[in-house]
Amino acid sequence: MTLLNNHQSASDNRASAALRARREFLIRSAAACAASSSLLNLSSQSLWAMRPEETARQTAQGFLASLSAEQRSLAQIDYNDGKRSAWHFIPMESRKGLPLREMNDQQRTAAMGLMASLLSESGFRRAVDIMAYEAILLELEGPAQAKRRDYRKFYFSIYGNPEPNAPWGVSIEGHHLSVNMTYEGDRIVDSTPQFFGVNPAKLLRDFETPDPLKSGDKKKYTAGTRLLLPEEQAAYELLGSLSKDQQAKAIFQSDCPEDIQWPGEPQPKVAAAVGIVSSELNADQQKKLRAILDAYFSTMPKVVAQDRLKLIEQNNGGKIHFGWAGGTDPKEQHFIRIQGPTFIAELCNFQTDPQGTTANHIHSVWRDLTGDFNLSI
Repeated sequence: MTLLNNHQSASDNRASAALRARREFLIRSAAACAASSSLLNLSSQSLWAMRPEETARQTAQGFLASLSAEQRSLAQIDYNDGKRSAWHFIPMESRKGLPLREMNDQQRTAAMGLMASLLSESGFRRAVDIMAYEAILLELEGPAQAKRRDYRKFYFSIYGNPEPNAPWGVSIEGHHLSVNMTYEGDRIVDSTPQFFGVNPAKLLRDFETPDPLKSGDKKKYTAGTRLLLPEEQAAYELLGSLSKDQQAKAIFQSDCPEDIQWPGEPQPKVAAAVGIVSSELNADQQKKLRAILDAYFSTMPKVVAQDRLKLIEQNNGGKIHFGWAGGTDPKEQHFIRIQGPTFIAELCNFQTDPQGTTANHIHSVWRDLTGDFNLSI
């Protein structure tokens, strides 16, 4: 059931190093946009000495400082405004916040630096690729979709004032991307909903797109590329390790649901878990289950991953369920649900891609069953 041999070539490593350097440059640039003279003189060494939460606040301040008054009126929203918990990943005519396409080059640099500070290196790479995939969809669907498939139709919002002792938040959202972070000063208090999607899930040919990180540059994607490979492949590896009796418990229905649960709803519902419970897995299978969780954690800063894991260990014990629906062949429609008392993670590969390929369009989400956006259910 392996989806792909996931070894990186030397060229992949060079590309990763180049993106890492670009990410560091963007974060420094975003922080330097802030009005404070202390930030203007901020050295790269002092910036990297900060905790990720502090860096996020500095880059949020820098992003806001780079905007005109009119732009800031769109980008900065009251912390208690209901828009903060309004989220979605479908294509929309417009969204809350300020889109990249309405920013100049300096402002886009600050915005992307802010995004880079919110996510891990791999999470930032994934978000940038999701933006670029809008150009792939435009190529596949044709020029009539130009307004809908815009790689700069991604909106940035700051909630409240990013100050050391205040509640504030950030959202970055567009088609197939919804990043939502909530802070108490320099402390991350919630990081959900966390949504990434991709279409086509597997590229069937090579593409070249505009680079969202730099005007005029191009990005190349080769046939076989799979953006959301880690969590999907980890789930297949666990499924393949189960005995027939275990699979019978894990597969809770033969038909694949059409999508994840509660898309766009401010809060997840506390629903009954499905599938096989982790206490019925052997040690190797439990490691494979942990690998799925790690794949979801990998897009977030280490502090988020550590906090999520601590919460799971304190509250979930052996009560994590691994559920599967749909086909067991990667070419078939399939749905994965991992659920414990405090969280739910889902991956749905139901839809076709623009070329008509079945099960080549993925939605993946992590939600907080104690309350997304740091709000109680």
